[in-house]
Amino acid sequence: MAYFNHAFNKVFVGTSGFYTGVGAKTTDLAKGDFTFVNPETWLVADVDGPTDEKCPLVLVAGSIYQNDKIGPFHGGYKETDKSKIINPKYISRFYRVDPCTPQNQTISIGTTPWTIQEGVELECVIPGVTQKDFLCGETYYLRVDLKGSPVLRFLSRNSYFTADAYTGCCDAGALAPTPVDPTTVYILWAKQLLNSPLIQAFINITIFDTTNTAVVDGDYPIMTKDNVNDPLAPWNTYTSVAGATGLEAGMYITGAYVDTRFGDCTFYPNDSVLAHVEPVKIYASEVDYTGDPCEFANLCVSNVCVPIQGAGYGENVIRELILSQGYSQSPFYTGTDLRIREITQGYDVTNTIDRDAQYYRYFIQHSVPRFNNPTGTFDNDQYLLEIIAVAQLNDFENFMALWLANSGSSCTELEPFTCPEACVVPYTVG
Repeated sequence: MAYFNHAFNKVFVGTSGFYTGVGAKTTDLAKGDFTFVNPETWLVADVDGPTDEKCPLVLVAGSIYQNDKIGPFHGGYKETDKSKIINPKYISRFYRVDPCTPQNQTISIGTTPWTIQEGVELECVIPGVTQKDFLCGETYYLRVDLKGSPVLRFLSRNSYFTADAYTGCCDAGALAPTPVDPTTVYILWAKQLLNSPLIQAFINITIFDTTNTAVVDGDYPIMTKDNVNDPLAPWNTYTSVAGATGLEAGMYITGAYVDTRFGDCTFYPNDSVLAHVEPVKIYASEVDYTGDPCEFANLCVSNVCVPIQGAGYGENVIRELILSQGYSQSPFYTGTDLRIREITQGYDVTNTIDRDAQYYRYFIQHSVPRFNNPTGTFDNDQYLLEIIAVAQLNDFENFMALWLANSGSSCTELEPFTCPEACVVPYTVG
């Protein structure tokens, strides 16, 4: 076993691509270039040739720093970044992690284009049971719970709000409560949810009327905290439908949180990043006035799109690079005088990685055996080399496949970790 139960991590910036100039020197590598060199000649390797096809190689990347010296004594900053010697027989994993675009969660409540489209099976739709009628003279309650890192950072707990909708008095002389336009109930719920300071910053809402058409116009595509109280908005001028027996309506609630972030000039790696990459999780249910959801079963609440966390963001990548450079004795200054960060080339780090971009990442996991361990026990150190790229690198993947195959390590193949299929929210029927 190793001394540590994890692999030593080192990050290589390969944003300019895989350098294929066979026989070139490491000094030829520019910022963003990476390649493999023969440790005996320190020239760029050629796995097609008779010498390098089975040989251990060294992974090398151009320096991210633009000045070689800081002051008269501290130098060598433009030296290339190098790995340990990599024996292909000791490579245990080679995998690629693709960038993923985050996906906000959208839930459907009531009857929406999602619930009536063909081919969709919903656990809350019971054959032969229609959506409920909302009756006059009643108050209906909808509880919405929000969870996830953005909410926890805001309140130090998960957030929830219970909206109530009073349907108004029944007509004089009516023998029994009569159904009202259900659209009015959803509008009342939505306006209370978006006026609540506990959850308004995390959601947007779309209302669908009894014709399954969104209650919108060109200036107000959705209800947000900024336009919900505008008197000219369509949900504030909506005219209810008479004779509403059997009519159905509904709404979408979509996670819509945007985290506040500082720019590169005042960037600190200990700033929170979880709220930037994790979507808000939404849960809703109809409850009674005591908060009990068990009394209601025929208000359909289902997931239209599940939340997906983004991957490959520069926010994460830059922190991994800062940590790796710190282990290489090039710490990123985090004190109060940001001029020192400029002096120590800290802004070369933030200029190398775009925090708003997304990156592909390649990982090579390998071991370096300790044949002369003082304890007398065979041991090895494990290393995980991370390569940052702006696109999928077919030439690099082909190089690795040929190198591993030539060395007899054909069992170690590229493992791609791709993204889930994107979800499309239906806003029209059909």
